[in-house]
Amino acid sequence: MAAVRKFCFIVIGVLLSLLVALAVAEVAVRHISPQEVGPVRFACHPELGYIPVPGQQGERRLPGVFTFRYSNNSLGWRGRREYREVKPTEYRVLFLGDSFTYGLGVNDDQTFAVQMEKDLRAGRLSVEVMNAGCPGKGTDYALKCFQTVGRKFHPDLTALGFLGNDFQDNARGEYYTIGRRGELRVKPMNCNPDNIKAVLDRLPAYNWLISWSQAANLVKQAGVDFMVKRAQKNHSDVSNGLVVSYTRSASGYVTAANQNLTRIYIEQLNAAVKHAGGELMMFYIPVSQEVLEYRQTRTTSADERAIQRLAAENGMMLWSLTPLLAHSGQPIDRLYHQEGHWTAAAHEIAARYLSRLIQSGLVRRRQLNQSDSIK
Repeated sequence: MAAVRKFCFIVIGVLLSLLVALAVAEVAVRHISPQEVGPVRFACHPELGYIPVPGQQGERRLPGVFTFRYSNNSLGWRGRREYREVKPTEYRVLFLGDSFTYGLGVNDDQTFAVQMEKDLRAGRLSVEVMNAGCPGKGTDYALKCFQTVGRKFHPDLTALGFLGNDFQDNARGEYYTIGRRGELRVKPMNCNPDNIKAVLDRLPAYNWLISWSQAANLVKQAGVDFMVKRAQKNHSDVSNGLVVSYTRSASGYVTAANQNLTRIYIEQLNAAVKHAGGELMMFYIPVSQEVLEYRQTRTTSADERAIQRLAAENGMMLWSLTPLLAHSGQPIDRLYHQEGHWTAAAHEIAARYLSRLIQSGLVRRRQLNQSDSIK
């Protein structure tokens, strides 16, 4: 009996020591190297790969940088609203893009998509705006998303937000292989329930830890950094898209190879949107460095010039948000969070600009439809 009691005391002592050590580590991390915390963000879709967790509502916090609440509908699209295939409004606008379009860093009602819908409706335009932005994705995902889900909602206008690092996203080859004649071949998605991420995501304790513990997120980030360095050393993709990293050279992200891939994806997306009865527009989203460079030189980046050429080749105009943000009169730290994404102020500026463009485009579409019906 005494031996059992002694063993219990030892176990309790070890557990208490472990708890104290964890508490000390947590306090140290919070003071020395604050980490972003929040629940598991992505789930694997059998056709789209890793997307924002469908039906999730949560909060993400990066101490001293941002705290924002977000929600995803059953499709993993930003916001709680669910969509029916039959349009409840005269027009529908579908936004495709990455984390800037999704609105990482701001609340649901602060994203430019939501603010733009409010502006358009205030102008007595019957419109519904859908935000299918997905963090860490490129134009290949935008194409796959439209072909798989977006076209079912018959958007009148599909708006693609392009960021310079999309050139590198497109080079990962996550969704398609390219045939000799430039044709696309769909790649199967690998939603392996036994990989490390899938196993961890199913553990309630893991989800709780990364939602609240900065020390746990520091350990997680160390694992991510290890995977990135190993992949860069081996010149391979980083864990099949589970971890996304970028390398920006002095001339930007664009290369001859990824520019050609992007050309194919834009051509295919434009054709798919037109086949579904809609129109495609593109707008360029600059990072803070591009805005600063524009303020100094009044010239756009090599990445932006490259995507402008690709848009022109497809008979489209690429609307740039670079001069808009550069001439806003706002200091960079009012437009961009310290970690790189837009603040609510930048979303508001973009919403006002895009509202005007899209309103004129939809009105023009209405007039053309009326002209065709008279004929």
